[in-house]
Amino acid sequence: MFKLNVHSIVDVITNSSTVIYTYQDSTKEAKELLQEILNLIGEKKDVDDLFHIGVFLSEDDYYIDSLDNAEEYPENFPVDDWKAQSKYIADLQEKILKGEASKPDWMENIEDGLDYDDYRYSTSLYILPKDEKYTGLVKKMLTFLNFPSHEATRG
Repeated sequence: MFKLNVHSIVDVITNSSTVIYTYQDSTKEAKELLQEILNLIGEKKDVDDLFHIGVFLSEDDYYIDSLDNAEEYPENFPVDDWKAQSKYIADLQEKILKGEASKPDWMENIEDGLDYDDYRYSTSLYILPKDEKYTGLVKKMLTFLNFPSHEATRG
C-alpha cells in the first residue's frame, strides 16, 4: 500500500509555514490520472479493476491519540501496545481499501475532528495495486508527486 501526501496550492506557490495540508478526498483526481496513464499504455481495464484507492489521515498517531481520549475503544483494539495499535490501524485501512470492511464511525469522527491547534488533520491518498505488475507504476507516480515534500530549513 502506498501513501501520497496531498499538497495544497499554497504549498506549491509559497512554501510557507502555514497549514499546507487539508482534508480532501482526491480519489477522483487520482483515478483520472491513473486512468489516463492506463489509456496511454493501452490497458483495457478500468482503474477500479486494478487499484484500491482511498483517503485516510496521514499519520496513524492521529487515530491512536484520539482513541486514547475515547470513552470506549474499538473491538479488538490493542490498548497497551503502540506497535500493535499502528498495525491495527494499517490492517483496518487495508481492509477498508479492499472493500472488506466499511470505515467505522469512530474513524470518520476522528477524520472530521480537529487537532490540538484546531486545524483539520492532514490526509494522504492511499493506493493499493490489485496486481503486483502495477506496483512500479504507482511507486514512480507517487515518487514524482511526493517529491516536493521537503520543509524549508535554515543553514
